[in-house]
Amino acid sequence: MSEKSWKATYNQTDNSELRKLQLALLENIKVFVAICEKYGLRYFMIGGTMLGAIRHKGFIPWDDDVDMGMPREDYEIFLKIAPAEMPKGYAFLNYKSNANYHRYFSRVVDTRVEIYNNSNSVEIVENAWVDIFPFDGLPKGKFRSRFHFWHMTFWRFLYHASCFDELVNLNRPGRPWYQQKVIRFLQVTRFGKKLNTKKILERIERGLTKYSYDSSDTVVNFFGAYMSKEIIEKSLLGNLKKYGFEDSEFYGAEKYDEYLRSFYGDYMILPNDVDRDKHDIRRIEYSE
Repeated sequence: MSEKSWKATYNQTDNSELRKLQLALLENIKVFVAICEKYGLRYFMIGGTMLGAIRHKGFIPWDDDVDMGMPREDYEIFLKIAPAEMPKGYAFLNYKSNANYHRYFSRVVDTRVEIYNNSNSVEIVENAWVDIFPFDGLPKGKFRSRFHFWHMTFWRFLYHASCFDELVNLNRPGRPWYQQKVIRFLQVTRFGKKLNTKKILERIERGLTKYSYDSSDTVVNFFGAYMSKEIIEKSLLGNLKKYGFEDSEFYGAEKYDEYLRSFYGDYMILPNDVDRDKHDIRRIEYSE
């Protein structure tokens, strides 16, 4: 298979390589959504995927991945049924069932697309992915919900320390100063080398599932990129609505304007190139 250079076309007039990846990712989404609709499971676009639906009617022009959310109750059902529902060429990844997969959230991947990702301390080869995040409930009261979140964030720190080289994206723009300090600390000290990632994830899950999504007014995507901004009023999601995305329609937050502003401010303004969140991809390989 011939080697393809990502940087030769990335963010230039000819973005054919990026667009080819996006169209592959669109098929990933359709596989995920088809399973959700077959079993009546709730799902919704989140983060940059939701932003792309509103601002671009599809992918953000420089985006190279997909983020979807599910209420915890629906997510747990999806974990059980997804492996047997994957069509040929696709696979489902979750840390409980895949020994070499160390992320807390799950993925639907296209095994025919290999991405050589240099965003972390070491290069990793991954299949084109859709990230699927569980949304969990929080205790009532601002103080209690924030205390719970930051208590769980301590365990998130240990988790990232345990798999720093493989899973911490060093190139994500807009990180607050304290995250930059933590990353530098982990780079220098190698603090997490002897920590057990799977045991930490099990401890995190016990904490996150303590409060029901359906019984809570405030919910959180705990492993989302925006830390405490990921705490939102469930009313923003509302009854969910379908929005155009490329050649399809997918569910997203009913109150999309409030939802997007809570993360991006004036989300209709395009960020500068240096502030655009994308992975450092060396090459992409496709097979039949």
